[in-house]
Amino acid sequence: MRPVAPSIQAAARVAEEIGRAADLQAALAVVISAVLRMTGASAAVFEKREGAWHLEAGTAQARHVRNWQPLDGLDSGRFVLLDRAQEAETWTALSLGEAPDRPIALLIAGDWTASTDLLPWALIVANALGIGLQRDARRDERRLLRRVYQTVRTIGRPGSVEDVAQSVARRVARSMEADRVAVALYEPTDDALQVAATLGYPLSTVRQERIPPGAWAIGHVYSSGRPLLVQDVNRIRGMAREGRSYRTRSFVAVPMAAGSQVVGVLTITDKHDSRAFTRRDLLMARTLGAGAATAFVAARARADASRLVYEARIDSLTGLHNRYYLDERLRQEIARATRVGDSLAVLMGDIDDFKMINDTSGHQTGDLVLRMVGDIIRSTVRIFDVCARYGGDEFAILMPGGDQTSALASAERIRRRISEYRGRDGGGSRLPLLTMSLGVAVVVAGDAAADLLARVDRALYQAKAAGKNLVRIHPTARELQTGASPEREGPFECPPLG
Repeated sequence: MRPVAPSIQAAARVAEEIGRAADLQAALAVVISAVLRMTGASAAVFEKREGAWHLEAGTAQARHVRNWQPLDGLDSGRFVLLDRAQEAETWTALSLGEAPDRPIALLIAGDWTASTDLLPWALIVANALGIGLQRDARRDERRLLRRVYQTVRTIGRPGSVEDVAQSVARRVARSMEADRVAVALYEPTDDALQVAATLGYPLSTVRQERIPPGAWAIGHVYSSGRPLLVQDVNRIRGMAREGRSYRTRSFVAVPMAAGSQVVGVLTITDKHDSRAFTRRDLLMARTLGAGAATAFVAARARADASRLVYEARIDSLTGLHNRYYLDERLRQEIARATRVGDSLAVLMGDIDDFKMINDTSGHQTGDLVLRMVGDIIRSTVRIFDVCARYGGDEFAILMPGGDQTSALASAERIRRRISEYRGRDGGGSRLPLLTMSLGVAVVVAGDAAADLLARVDRALYQAKAAGKNLVRIHPTARELQTGASPEREGPFECPPLG
């Protein structure tokens, strides 16, 4: 081999070119070009990843070079001669980086061990590569932080627990550049974790699984609150792989923890490039898991608040609105009707002789009757009318825009359908025959909620006093002044329906 005497100035020029390179691949191409200029020989650069040496750059003649296990003993400041006698090839190896996680080796075709100036040149180049790798690492870290921040911010947008779970699975897969993600949430009622969202395989395949705390990798991560990084599942004794097939043997499982509260576990596997997950990936996954936990805590708080609001407004037995909601809504509707000059009607109904039903048939039958009456009322009025259980066996309906004619027609329709109902209880026995008395009132100028309720209550009392199973309307102020009153003996006869 011809002697090589690279000057310090030449090494400095190469180091400067490496510093200007856009990334590691471009920097290695600079090294290969410099070696070719100095020696005229083929050259290759190998990097060790996942326990094996991989070709990163090289001249055309070096493309057939594959894993060289003797490179494992390579140190800076000395040559390693690789003699492939069976292929009549000799290569000289030098170290271009000693970072534990990224060892890099330069191979030059031929025996160059006599070149005393090549080792100092390699040290300068290795230093330049190291600086470049640090620069790239800092740039990658900044890019990673921006990506994590954007992902966490997107995950934290308002939504239901289910929406957040799906968003977490999608965003984490994108940020981690992985094909498969699963989000498992702890369900206190089951004292187990349940997979709430998946990406890369159907949720239906794991929807029914319940993972007790401490069981399997997911349960262990949840119980311990510690992340798990597995680079090769086959190296872990006793870890059974699930039935679903994976492309890779590496996965990450991290707790989704908000403070001391662990809400679930995030698992990630199958990186796009099929490489094993690293500690850097683990750090990113933990950051994403913390952001996801905050989003889940907020989503559950919103769900609890919505449930409490719902329960505060809804009667648990009939599913209709309760008196609290009706009173609030009545005030709003009176204000609206006054503001826009619209009409408003109120219906009040009471099941006739309901106490006798409870006394003779029992309270379970009484509850069934109340639910049935609530269903009839809900199905009889308009979709935007407000139906409520006002108390006991008393029901009320607000009819925004309803006038005297439409309100009387609706009340009569409810009365008739209840009287015609022939239902059975859960045991197959017929329910008692039912009737309902109803009162109707229409808002007039100057009405407050209490005024309108007092008039409709008096109309209901008149229906009861006149013999029950009747509809009565309380006269408006105008009718009282003219002496005209719609009160009649017997049920109000509404126009034919349908």
